[in-house]
Amino acid sequence: MPTRIERSCEEIRFRGSDNLGNAYQRAIYNDTGDGPGRDVMAGVDAIQKLGFVDESKIAVTGWSYGGYMTTWLIGHYHIWKSAIAGASVADWNEEYNLSDMGGWYTRQFFKVSPWVGDNLKDYVAHSPITYADQIKTPTLIMSDTGDARVPIAQSYQLYHALKDDGVPVKFLAYPVPGHFPDDPIRYQDVYRRWLDWLDQYLK
Repeated sequence: MPTRIERSCEEIRFRGSDNLGNAYQRAIYNDTGDGPGRDVMAGVDAIQKLGFVDESKIAVTGWSYGGYMTTWLIGHYHIWKSAIAGASVADWNEEYNLSDMGGWYTRQFFKVSPWVGDNLKDYVAHSPITYADQIKTPTLIMSDTGDARVPIAQSYQLYHALKDDGVPVKFLAYPVPGHFPDDPIRYQDVYRRWLDWLDQYLK
């Protein structure tokens, strides 16, 4: 028998996954943050209704698209006591221009190019950096200096936006290539710092 948590989670279907068919996967087209964000918040609400959530200890974390969603969520909802964003897209226009997957990658989410017609407005509207002034959550940002998928400039941009606005923020840059550190020392360091940040703000 599924537990109460499992039953609650089964009621929430997070759009964007490719294991529920093409239509479900394409549900984030031109809706990369807002729709999935509502899904996440519906999941949080379902768990809260079970009656055992300590609202002083709710955090949001993720890497890559999870990092993007983390950054989106802290700019739109204010229940979080701590956040960790790893290799996060902060600016879709910058991702289009600098990522190794560039146009092919972002065109999975948006109409053609940001430089055609008025498409740039969609890239801006779905970029977490657009809402950086709404972020108040203490945030740990992590990235690899040699990340070609989500270039480190994204993390620098987010870091400066939060720091200049007085938000508690820390930025760690690992001097390695790739989208996530894969050597055992830095791999372990990422998760140690991840847990330390949560421990610092969820006590």
